[in-house]
Amino acid sequence: MRSIIRSTDAFEAWMRKRTDISEKLLKKKHRKMSDGAFPFLRATFYRWVEQWPAECPKLASRDQDVLLAVGDLHVENFGVWRDSQQRLVWGVNDLDDACELPFTSDLVRLATSVMLAASAASIKVTADTICEFIIDGYQTGLVKAEPILIPPDRTAPLTKLTRETQEEPKQFWRKKLDADDNPEVDRRDLPKGLEDMFRASFRSGGRPTFRTQKSPGGLGSLGRRRFTAVETIGKGVYDAREAKALVPSALYWLRGQDRMRSQTATLLQHSLRIPDPYFQVHDRWLIRQLAPDIAKIEMPADPDDKRLALAPALLRLMGRETANIHLGSFSRVDLEKRLKELDRDQRWFVAATTRMTESTLSDYAAWAEHHPARKQNATESP
Repeated sequence: MRSIIRSTDAFEAWMRKRTDISEKLLKKKHRKMSDGAFPFLRATFYRWVEQWPAECPKLASRDQDVLLAVGDLHVENFGVWRDSQQRLVWGVNDLDDACELPFTSDLVRLATSVMLAASAASIKVTADTICEFIIDGYQTGLVKAEPILIPPDRTAPLTKLTRETQEEPKQFWRKKLDADDNPEVDRRDLPKGLEDMFRASFRSGGRPTFRTQKSPGGLGSLGRRRFTAVETIGKGVYDAREAKALVPSALYWLRGQDRMRSQTATLLQHSLRIPDPYFQVHDRWLIRQLAPDIAKIEMPADPDDKRLALAPALLRLMGRETANIHLGSFSRVDLEKRLKELDRDQRWFVAATTRMTESTLSDYAAWAEHHPARKQNATESP
């Protein structure tokens, strides 16, 4: 097995052939990868697909379990969008790395991410507990297959959790319109075709202005170009879109499948979802709406955060939403049959999560060693 350093170099060389990369943002990504094992996991799906067959060979070799998976699934890969009826919907909101993997890879990666995020917040929890909540939600999702709407009940766990994600509108737009981080660009300086893609997402006759993002969020896609289009509706009222460069899944890098295209649109079409009417998938770009009440759920970094009392409910919901994705490929009967086969080894889920957690920690330590300024973080363990 090649080192994480060589793996990163090889993947990034492959990515440069498929889209324009900001080397400055790529260096920022490398620094963030040194911040802890959880951000390292988020940034390195390409390493996951390398390590998965080595660390979990029995699961990886079960061809009967392969479906169109999220791929880069983790605990902060869930968020909120508004459907065509203006209802708030919750679910997986980053499908850039959709690809063909065993359904168990999504489950194990989700559980591994919880282990690492909990460790970062100094929360003591076992792999057994995490896996129990996730698989319980997954099995519930197979039986009660339906998209997840945020209920109007202010006391419901998901309502409480998503309320914490909403930003104050003035502050949100101040950041998005900041001339230093998001300077305006002439429409003629946009990548070819992007202006038309943006305009198709706005009301007819809209006149948006265009900006480039100098400090975008995210980790896995950090380094790829992002642009925003903002239309002024009224005083302090805006309508905005973000465009992110799209490349095929890292799995196709590993397999040398250079002709494969992104599977994001296919996964969206097949999964059990309430569509985001503003989400567009083009050949080389993803476009989505930007708004103060449309965001992802982040794991609390403080072990005293009261939202952690809702964690079991949240993990079950994440399991349910993962089932919604997988039911786009297999029926309930098919997936329940495969789970039953796996349950002959009752600890398959916990064992695989433990192995992938340890593998990620080992790679993270090697990466932190390569970046001495952040070396102290290499002692982190769940």
